[in-house]
Amino acid sequence: MKKKLFSLFFALAAGIGTMFASTKIGDLYYNLDATNQTAEVTSQNSSYPYWSTTITTANIPASVTYNSVPYSVTSIGDDAFRDCSGLTSVTIPNSVTSIGESAFSYCTGLTSVTIGNSVTSIGEWAFYNCSSLTSVTIPNSVTSIGKHAFSGCRSLTSLSVEAGNTVYDSRNNCNAIIETATNTLIIGSKNTTIPNSVTSIGKSAFQECSGLTSVTIPNSVTSIGESAFLDCYGLTSVTIPNSVTSIGKSAFQECISLTSVTIPNSVTSIGNQAFYGCRSLTSVTNFANTPQEIEWHVFYNVDKSTCVLYVPAGSISAYQSADQWKSFADILPIGAQPVDVTTTTVTPSETTADIAWPTITGATTYELIIRDTDGNIVCTLIFDAQGHLTQIAFAAPARTNAPEQTQAAGFSFTVTGLNSGTTYDYTLTAKDAAGNVLDTQTGTFTTDGLTGIEDIPSSIDLSAPRKVLIDGQLYILLPNGTRYNLQGTEVK
Repeated sequence: MKKKLFSLFFALAAGIGTMFASTKIGDLYYNLDATNQTAEVTSQNSSYPYWSTTITTANIPASVTYNSVPYSVTSIGDDAFRDCSGLTSVTIPNSVTSIGESAFSYCTGLTSVTIGNSVTSIGEWAFYNCSSLTSVTIPNSVTSIGKHAFSGCRSLTSLSVEAGNTVYDSRNNCNAIIETATNTLIIGSKNTTIPNSVTSIGKSAFQECSGLTSVTIPNSVTSIGESAFLDCYGLTSVTIPNSVTSIGKSAFQECISLTSVTIPNSVTSIGNQAFYGCRSLTSVTNFANTPQEIEWHVFYNVDKSTCVLYVPAGSISAYQSADQWKSFADILPIGAQPVDVTTTTVTPSETTADIAWPTITGATTYELIIRDTDGNIVCTLIFDAQGHLTQIAFAAPARTNAPEQTQAAGFSFTVTGLNSGTTYDYTLTAKDAAGNVLDTQTGTFTTDGLTGIEDIPSSIDLSAPRKVLIDGQLYILLPNGTRYNLQGTEVK
């Protein structure tokens, strides 16, 4: 037993003796393997692996010589250039096969990197927060790219994979790296155009890409991965087509410039913290008829007192009772837009009128009555406390162009089917729950007259004409069915 232990100790001691750690040759430091005659670029001090900020250019040689022995430089070690903020350019020779974890992380001054065509692996966090890096080309030899390898590279404008790579591609000049076998976009840039063959946005694909301002996700994508757009500070708009079924945890967390989000009805799963810290959000539109089950951190640090939630009109009550969704102060039907007026305003057009009115404190119903100049009631509209239409009635004689219901929009409503060039009176009455009148506002408006008609024969009856669009052509249609073009010529 003693003989075996002694032999093992001797073998280990001999092995240790073949390594020369953190040896300076020229401007760089290397771990030297005398047995294999290979060298790994390393940091100055393994216990404090940070370079001085004075180094600006690293032209890594294919080989170095130490004590008259040549060594082939085959790898760049973990943390080798970490925090070397003064480094601006790096050239990696063809002899190197691997780039270690965090090898160039926090090299904030790095603008250019040339990766040799023998590199097969790029480690996790390899170029993290290299905020000045503008262009990267992945050689066709690379078969492994670690997570967060280029996260935080917010200045990247060109990102590509050489043709012939068997694992990754940059199809359609998309300025992104796609895992070919799974059609997953794993690394994006601020200039990325997501191809419509991509089926998923990978974990942390755009993380900390603060230069990204907008993104359109094509119909082919079914999932958005965890932290996919985390800390994309400049992102203001996102368009998700309705093929996406899941939005991952922290997918858009801390996208502090994001003002609006539209969630298609295909989405059944929203991960926790998906929109955490999106404090500029003013509207969330969710097309799902049934509210998704979400955790309380999904919209954490979003001001739900000012951010409006728009949902299908028939699902408002479901959202008002659903956990987390019910915390939004305003839940309105899709298509609605809140109005901010201090008195009732009317914007008439030829046969319609947009009517908006202010919130009256304590009001539970709003009654809007429109009359013609003879005092006949054209229609009566009843709205609830949120300005949503609840009842509509016509008191005037039957007419083919009677007002009809359109989408209520907060405290705003479009009355349609009015006569052109006609004057109407309106009365808006706000009442409390007991039926007491809290406020009454009255006024008059006139719809626009017919325009663009020239040389109309005096025999044409224009008492109740209306414009119609037939096969893309605009005509004047009279009550008797006669049609005229805008120049007054009868159309047979």
